[in-house]
Amino acid sequence: MIKRFTIKIVKLMKLSPNKQLPGALGIIMRWILMVTLLVGFLSACANVSRFEKEALTAHGERLDGSHEPLYYLIRIDLSKAAYSSMLNISLKLTADSAPIALSDLSPELVGKYLPPYAPPPQWPEQWKKKAAEVDAYSGGGFHIVFKNNRLESIGICSHCAQEREHPVIASPDGKALYSLPLTERQLVDLCGPPKRKYKVNEVRY
Repeated sequence: MIKRFTIKIVKLMKLSPNKQLPGALGIIMRWILMVTLLVGFLSACANVSRFEKEALTAHGERLDGSHEPLYYLIRIDLSKAAYSSMLNISLKLTADSAPIALSDLSPELVGKYLPPYAPPPQWPEQWKKKAAEVDAYSGGGFHIVFKNNRLESIGICSHCAQEREHPVIASPDGKALYSLPLTERQLVDLCGPPKRKYKVNEVRY
């Protein structure tokens, strides 16, 4: 896509002799044209929906022909503050397990359902040392991190690393189970309306 837009800009800037504008005016008009096209290109790339509510951030896109964004990646960051509303959310760590509230999670409990996270061997040594400072467990679309036995963050993903997972989140009352990816309505049912929602070019925390 970038290459296609670049070619278009170059073609439009190289006007034929009988269409060129004189002097400085021509230069200015060509720069305006280039900036306009670049703005249009960047706007077209902003197709990832970002949903923010307290410690929770979710990213969604139109998947499998859906007519609305489906949120496939959720991260709950509890490293700075513990939000009571977020701690009421529950996770089904395996298909056969009962939902467990975030407030009840501990390294010992999570370790019964998920294996310890092993950093990829190609990681730089500095990253590996950083990973060794926490207790992390990963599997089934979940990535749960503890530091000094305190829950630090939860990552939940259904479409990551070219794999398809089906992680399940339970509503605070435990009556509704949602399998990722989620619609916006389901996300609101879980944590309430977003504090902020907007489009971004890429997934970033």
